[in-house]
Amino acid sequence: MRYKLAESKKGLVYQIVSGVVRWKGYLDWVLLSLVRKGVKADMRYLLWISFYQIAFMKKAHYHVVKEAVEYAKGLKGVKVANFINAVLRRFIAEKDQMPLPANPVHSLSITHSFPEWLISRWLARFGLGETERLCATLNTTPGFTIRINPDRISREEAVRHLEAIGITTGKGILIDSAIRVDKLGPILNDPLFKERSIFVQDETSQLVAMALNPRKGDLILDACAGLGTKTAQMRELSPDATLVAMDTHMGRLGRMEKKTNLVQGDVLKAPFRKGFFDTILLDAPCSSLGIIRKHPEIKWSRKEKDIIASAHYQLDLLQSLWDNLKKGGSMIYSVCSFEPEETVGVIEQFGKKQEFLLENPLPFMINKEYFLSLPHETGMDGFFIARLKKI
Repeated sequence: MRYKLAESKKGLVYQIVSGVVRWKGYLDWVLLSLVRKGVKADMRYLLWISFYQIAFMKKAHYHVVKEAVEYAKGLKGVKVANFINAVLRRFIAEKDQMPLPANPVHSLSITHSFPEWLISRWLARFGLGETERLCATLNTTPGFTIRINPDRISREEAVRHLEAIGITTGKGILIDSAIRVDKLGPILNDPLFKERSIFVQDETSQLVAMALNPRKGDLILDACAGLGTKTAQMRELSPDATLVAMDTHMGRLGRMEKKTNLVQGDVLKAPFRKGFFDTILLDAPCSSLGIIRKHPEIKWSRKEKDIIASAHYQLDLLQSLWDNLKKGGSMIYSVCSFEPEETVGVIEQFGKKQEFLLENPLPFMINKEYFLSLPHETGMDGFFIARLKKI
C-alpha cells in the first residue's frame, strides 16, 4: 500500500529520516547498550526513530513514547508495545550517563556517529581536535545553495522573490552568484527554477565552471556532464565558446538546453581526435565524502577501499582525456572529496606520466596550485579543483 504524504508533513519526515541516517551509528549503539537480545528490523527502526526524537529534537519525551507504543501495539500487539515502552523509558532515564568505550576511536565513532575506519583515517591526518570539528560540521543540518542565471534574473530580484515565498536567504561565502537558502522544497516547485532562472548548485560546484576561464571561440568539453548543471553555468560564463557535453546516459544529456552539443560516450573510450579541445572539464566520479552533510547515507555505504578504487579510476580518466587536449590547453580536474588519494594524490601520480603546469584555478586565489575545501574550515562541501596546463 502506498501513502500520499501531505506537503505540510514532508519537511518533518525528511528531518527525522535524514537525522536517523546521520546518527545511525550512535542510535544503534544505544539500542545494543539497552537491549541484549536481537530486535527485529521494523521495531529496531521504530526505536531508532524514537531515540532520535528524544535525543535531538525538541518534541516532548512523553509524546514520542506514546506515539511509538501506540504504533507498536497496533502492529505487533501489547507484549511488543510494552517492550518498546520499557526501552524508551530506560533511555530517557539513562541517556546522559551511558558509559562510552575507553578506546578513543570507538568512542568518537559513537559520539559523532561515523564509521571507525573514517575516524581512524581523519585522526591520523588531522588530529583529535580538528577531527571532532570536521565530524561536528558534517553532522549539522545542511543549508542549500542556489545559483542565479544572470542572463535571466539579477541577484536582488531572486532574493526578493525567494524571501517573498518564505525562504530565508544569505550571501555566498566566495562568489556573488551563490545564494544560500534554508530550504529547497518551495524552490523546486517555483517558476524561477522550472524556467532555469535559478539552479540548485552548491557554491563549490559553481567554482568549477569559474575555473575554466574560457576565451572567445574556445572548444570546451564537459566530459562527465551528468544532468548538465555545470554545463549550463559554463554556457552562461562563455557564450562565445563551443560546448560539448558528454555522458554515458543520453537520458541525462537530453535535459540540457539546445545550444550545447551532446555526445553519448565513455570517457575511457572518448570518441574525439587528438588535440581537439582547448579546455576539458573532468568533474570525476569519486567517493563523494565531501557531501556527507547533504547525503549522510554516504558515510555508511563507503569503505576505505572505495577511496583507493576511485583514485585509480580518476587517474585512468585523466589519462584517457589528455590526448584530446590541445598543447597549451587546460584540463580542469574536480571531485567532491577532500581525501588525499582522490585529490593531490591523483595529480601527483598523473605528473609521473604527463608534463603539465599547475595553474591557479580561481581568480580570487593568490599563488595557489589548487583549491581544496575542508568543510570545517570553509563551511562549504568538501571539494577539490585543479587546473592542469598541457605543455
